[in-house]
Amino acid sequence: MALSLLAAGCSPPELQLVAVSKSPQGDVLALLRPCSSATHMEEVSIQHVADETVGAEPEALDHWSATPPQSITGEQQISLYEPPKNWHGPAQPARKLSSAGFYSVDFIVGRKDTQSIIVKYRGIGTFKAADIDGLAPGQWWADGKVMSRSQFREHADDIC
Repeated sequence: MALSLLAAGCSPPELQLVAVSKSPQGDVLALLRPCSSATHMEEVSIQHVADETVGAEPEALDHWSATPPQSITGEQQISLYEPPKNWHGPAQPARKLSSAGFYSVDFIVGRKDTQSIIVKYRGIGTFKAADIDGLAPGQWWADGKVMSRSQFREHADDIC
């Protein structure tokens, strides 16, 4: 029992602090909301999770991970189809979401140490392509449901 509590204490908390929407131009956007406007966001990543029997879809988003050129603070709105231009990390630009499986988006809040990041917590969010396709203009998908931008901000503030 003590060992399981110790192991649980080693993992940083994961908080539902990511909302996803679609722009009028068809771009998939993520709204990343750390717990404090002074909190340093060190890395953002997206991962497509699907059954291995599903074939790759050309031009579909698979994954990327990127770090900003400097620690950034405050709420960020970014495209999920590729990392922001000045961020560091390999990118394979995409044009659509895969209809199979789901996506996981996360950002790391912490501070850089000499050669690593000391993680305070992770902001996370998951979604399926169908969740985003069904959104009306101005709606965001977060924590398994549809919200307005202001509802998501309130939701994130409550979590923090």
